Amino acid sequence: MTDLTILEQCGRGEISPQIALSRLLLAGGPVDAGHLAREAAAHPDSAPLAALARLAARHGDRLEGLGRLARSGLWPSGDDVFGATAALFDRLAAEAPEAGVAFYSLGDPDELAAATAELAGIVRAWSPAATGRILDLGCGIGRLALALGPEAESVLGLDLSEGMIAEACRRARGRGNVRFARSDGRRWPLGDGEIDVVVAADSLPYAVEAGAVAEVVAEAARVLRPGGDLLVFNWSYRGDPGRDVAEARSLAAACGFEVVRAGEKPFAIWDAVSFHLRRAR
Repeated sequence: MTDLTILEQCGRGEISPQIALSRLLLAGGPVDAGHLAREAAAHPDSAPLAALARLAARHGDRLEGLGRLARSGLWPSGDDVFGATAALFDRLAAEAPEAGVAFYSLGDPDELAAATAELAGIVRAWSPAATGRILDLGCGIGRLALALGPEAESVLGLDLSEGMIAEACRRARGRGNVRFARSDGRRWPLGDGEIDVVVAADSLPYAVEAGAVAEVVAEAARVLRPGGDLLVFNWSYRGDPGRDVAEARSLAAACGFEVVRAGEKPFAIWDAVSFHLRRAR
């Protein structure tokens, strides 16, 4: 995707300024806040481009470092996808925990908090069971688990990365109903029907890449109680929403889920394609 395409999408309001700026950085070239200011000035009627220029100016001191982070590689490589993913996120936990779990946060705690609040709001709106027992799959630094914790009976965050789990535990000190554990991604330390809601925010794409998505969906079906919800935010990064929807519907049927939503984009900040599957009663 070219820089021009990204700017056009932002200008039309198809993607948020946060997503636009993160995509410009991920494209690999230098991002110049001055250039974005000139683009906004050339399109005075475009509020999104003006917001993008302000965002870049506000985070101007971060852009070079974020560009280096993007160029360092943010996707696992090699045949052992889960092992490579764990190693990748161990590195990110040490180098850039906020940007590591949501690059569009630009590594800024306030940007991450706003995006997390939006995500937690969707989880609660879609699943009344989010006041019960929640599993946060691929929890990273624990941002969503900690956001959901105050209104939940309990939250368990699982992640492949020991570094991310250590950071999540540090941030969760004093939060007795929120805990974290490392998992291999395929089998979770839970009994059958023990969970009310499973949330997979930007974690299922790694299972898709590993060829293990059917195992993960089946494991979600195992740990969810009848009527429990599986909420997936980004099924994959393949760039083929139709294929993702078809795969979600197929696995839902195979694993005993009803499809409540498939392929929706409910966020103002994030661009996640979202899915809501409900365990058959």
